[in-house]
Amino acid sequence: MKKFYISVFVAVFLLTSFLSQGQVFNSIASNPSHWTLDDPRFWGATLPADIINPAFAPPPNCGCALTIKIYSDVVVVPFQGGLAANGGVGTTSLVPGADDPSLDHITLTNSTVNVYGTSSLTINSWMTLVNSSITIGNDPSSPESIVINDQVSLDGTSSIVLANNLTVVNAQNFGVKTTILGPFQEIGNPGTFNAGIYSTALVGGSYTQTLEINGIGSVLGQYMASDGSPFYTFNCSPEVVGAPHACDFGVVYGPVVTGFDATFGTIFGQSTTLPVLLAQFIANRNDDGSIKLSWATSQEQNANYYDVERSGNQTAWTKIGTVKAKGYSSTTTNYSLTDNLPLDGTNYYRLKMVDLDSKFNYSKAISVTQDNNATPLVIYNNPFNDLIRLKVNVSRAQNLTLTVSDMLGKTYISQSYQAQSGDNFVNLQPAGGGNGMYVLHIHGDSYDQTVKLEKQ
Repeated sequence: MKKFYISVFVAVFLLTSFLSQGQVFNSIASNPSHWTLDDPRFWGATLPADIINPAFAPPPNCGCALTIKIYSDVVVVPFQGGLAANGGVGTTSLVPGADDPSLDHITLTNSTVNVYGTSSLTINSWMTLVNSSITIGNDPSSPESIVINDQVSLDGTSSIVLANNLTVVNAQNFGVKTTILGPFQEIGNPGTFNAGIYSTALVGGSYTQTLEINGIGSVLGQYMASDGSPFYTFNCSPEVVGAPHACDFGVVYGPVVTGFDATFGTIFGQSTTLPVLLAQFIANRNDDGSIKLSWATSQEQNANYYDVERSGNQTAWTKIGTVKAKGYSSTTTNYSLTDNLPLDGTNYYRLKMVDLDSKFNYSKAISVTQDNNATPLVIYNNPFNDLIRLKVNVSRAQNLTLTVSDMLGKTYISQSYQAQSGDNFVNLQPAGGGNGMYVLHIHGDSYDQTVKLEKQ
């Protein structure tokens, strides 16, 4: 198997493998000298002895769980033998010895590889993922790529994730690598070995093409675009109108993630996350008492519109407005909406983010409190016996609906009250109902309060 790191002696190799169990490996932040992934210098080594320290040694190929974080461009290469004389760290060659063809296979087991920044991960060696994942686009504004010039094998529990719409995986390998180390032959054309991603998830030891220059699919059929082309259609035109990329063979644009398909094995599918990345959502009270809602997205794909919803208790939500989305964007987009008639007391707001396929997701709720020194609701006797005495303070005259229900939803009182601006004193006398817990809900144009009551 291919070792990610270069060992000086067998003893160093064994020690490094042992210490690397469960380790987190962080690469250097920039790589102007183009150290490869198996070079200790890519992991911060400055002396030959550093490779004994797992903080600097490259990740081993030990079959153990690893977390590998890559912050700069890097190439995964076959074992190259030793570094040239005086070409190692300092003035000492790190690795004596000749090439070893048995080390040209990289296997990741129960591991994760995360690529950050604007980095590119180029794979020039056969790689197998077993219950492991490679993720690029961890930052929503990062244009990252995976370039596949050899073969990558995925089992049914492994995945490759392109987390934003600036990411791409490219398996075209145009004249880059002529000797393919992986074992997978092109389906329907025995003896031809092409770079790409292959799935071994199907039963019987067979494999399928997940992403390959001449087609996607298995001997059972091809996975094709609507025009009959053997490429994926995610986030690319002309298949997706207005998409920022052009569709091409052997290329997939994010956000997408691989997953199991009963016919084709592991294939790319639309990301399960909504293709809107919300960067900010805030609420500010204006001098006139209105509340301005502002939000910004760092990425949009297939976005349609945003519903702004409001609540006084985070239980009952009401839509107060809709804002059209930009649709497709890889840069920051700002939006706003003003609530001219907010509720008295605390207002809660959330966004319903809806895409063109009618899929939607909710943002987290935010809150803002009106500048009102008066307490919106005072209960004078809680627990109560037969009469509920309360004071309701509203900012303007309006009709209020007051209901009292038990915990099972049975309503014992429902009445209207014409409230005036300021304090309103109200007595409620529910008809029937034994001792226990009740819910009082008061709702009006600018008022929405819910409290629990106890009857003794």
